[in-house]
Amino acid sequence: MTSESQPPWLIRLKEAWQSREAFRFLVIGAYNTAFGYAAFAGAYLLFHTRLHYLAIMVIAHVLAVTNAFLGHKFLTFRAQGHLLVDFLRFNLTYLGALFVGLLGMPLLVEVGHVHPLVSQAALIALTMVGTYVLHKRVSFRRS
Repeated sequence: MTSESQPPWLIRLKEAWQSREAFRFLVIGAYNTAFGYAAFAGAYLLFHTRLHYLAIMVIAHVLAVTNAFLGHKFLTFRAQGHLLVDFLRFNLTYLGALFVGLLGMPLLVEVGHVHPLVSQAALIALTMVGTYVLHKRVSFRRS
């Protein structure tokens, strides 16, 4: 399909993908959010009679972080080299996001009296921006 026969919205979408790192981050992040939930649900359905749900959660977290790493390294940031170093930095960033969520939720709900669904949405937005900055400046930083 030539660019002349493509609808304008598709051309703009392709241009955004090629030129906007933040757009790629949102697309890969949305995909990984769905992937992470599916990994947990699938593992839970398969193993809940043999494993505690927290163990299943850790397994799903490892799968989701590994999946997110590959997507962000190669598609979002298009970073070359340093596979192991990038992977370790990437994991530290996600541990930071997890920590923010574990601290932020009780603060917003118990102290701020914000509804849990609103609190979770706010924390997702906060960590999304934070992880983008950290991945750009730490996980995939190049000197």
